[in-house]
Order: sequence, then C-alpha cells, then structure tokens
Amino acid sequence: MLALPRELLRSRELLFDLVRKDVRVRYRYAALGFVWAVLEPLALMAVLAFVFSFVLGGRTALLTGGEGGPPYDVFLLSGLLFWQFTAVSLGNAAQSILENRNLVQKVAFTREVLPIASMGYPLLNLGIGIVILFALHLGTGGLLGPSLAALPLVFAIQLALTVGVGLFVAWANALYRDIGYMLSVAILLGFYASPVLYPASLVASSGAVPEWAVRCYHLNPMAGLLSAYRTILFDGAWPEASLLAWPAGAAVFMLALGIFTFRRAAPTLSDHL
Repeated sequence: MLALPRELLRSRELLFDLVRKDVRVRYRYAALGFVWAVLEPLALMAVLAFVFSFVLGGRTALLTGGEGGPPYDVFLLSGLLFWQFTAVSLGNAAQSILENRNLVQKVAFTREVLPIASMGYPLLNLGIGIVILFALHLGTGGLLGPSLAALPLVFAIQLALTVGVGLFVAWANALYRDIGYMLSVAILLGFYASPVLYPASLVASSGAVPEWAVRCYHLNPMAGLLSAYRTILFDGAWPEASLLAWPAGAAVFMLALGIFTFRRAAPTLSDHL
C-alpha cells in the first residue's frame, strides 16, 4: 500500500493520457464542444430549482435560512456540484476496469491508474462549476471571505473518500457485475439522503424524523461535507471540527480499504474479464 504513491508518480504520463483521452472522446462530436462542461451543471441546477420552486412555492427561502439566506438556485448549485463529482466519479470508476479490459489483459502497469483517471473528467467539471458558483454567488450579493482557505481541506477529505470508494467498487464490479447495479441504486438513494436539495439542519428540526434516523442520516459523510461547503460559502466561517471529524475518519478508512482490497485483487483482474 505504501508503494502506491510512488507507482502512481511513475505512471503519471499514462494517467494524464487517459484523462485527456476521456475529455476528447466526450466532446469530439459535440458541436458546442467544451461549452457543455459549463451548460451541464447550469441546466441541471435550473431544472431542479424550477421544479422545487414550483412545488414549494415561495417557501424555498425557508430552506436557505430565511430572507437573509442565499437564493435557492445558488444554494442548490453549491450542493449539486460537489455531490455530482462524487456520484459521477464512482460511476466511472466502477466501469473503468471493464471498459479498459484490453489494456488490463495485455499490458503490465499500475492498475489503480484506471479508476483514478476516470475521475479526471468529473474533477474538471467541478473546477468549472466552482467558478460558475462563485460568479453567481457574487452576482446575487454574496461575499467571498477568508473562510475560502478551508475549501481545499474539505475537498481533500471528499477526494480521499471518493478515491477510496472508487478503488473498492472498481475491482468489485470487475469480479461481480451486480456491484454496478447496486452502486446505481446507492447513488440515487444517496442523492436524497444527502443535503443537496435542502440543508442538513432541516432533518433534525423538522420533528418528523425519529432521533435514531437522524443519527443514521449523519453517518453519511456527504452530509457533513456538503454542510461544511455551505458554511464556508454562505456563512463566511470555518466549518466546525465536529462537522468534519466523521467524514475525515470515514475518508481515511475507505481510502485504506480501497487501496488494500484493490492491490489484493489486481493480480487476478484479467482472469475475470
């Protein structure tokens, strides 16, 4: 496990080539090309904001902290961008070994490169989305303060969590195809079980959710991470340590588990393809 960073550094050219290939393939035959990287998050935000504004009427302000809170579309985009990064990365990682079966069967290289490279495109989209998010936030009267210095730390936790789970589902789906279907269901469930459309505080304050269910809800690391992003952006404050303690612990555990199990399964992956 300790040798993995050194092996990834040695395979960096292959890693970058796979990321570039993925980006080129996605936009090769698109008339708008790279513009879709900007339009996709905006379109999804607009659709969800319209639907929920229509369903909830004028009550969307209650989801964002009242009249002094951010507009609902900016609030929604702040959760949607970071959730989509993890969701798309895990979906890509699960298929990365299967889609590159010829490479796995014929060439000797560090196999972890494949699931990690599959996260390059979602990472690029996230970077573009963050620029759009900051522009919308500033355009609607919001401010960007010193608390932004905490953003890389929170994202480092999310990235470690995503890489760990991605490595695990990559080898597991190569051995057992059911994992891909299970992951699709888990991502759909996770979307609604994470504070993407609503603040996490609403779960406990609603009074309709039993206390045991609230505790189970906060076992989802994305609940703490998305809340931390919004604390940084909208409250202009550093997230509390209690908000990041569980996500950080889960990230370290999943990263170690993902690396360990992938390394154990890597020598026999070609036998299952």
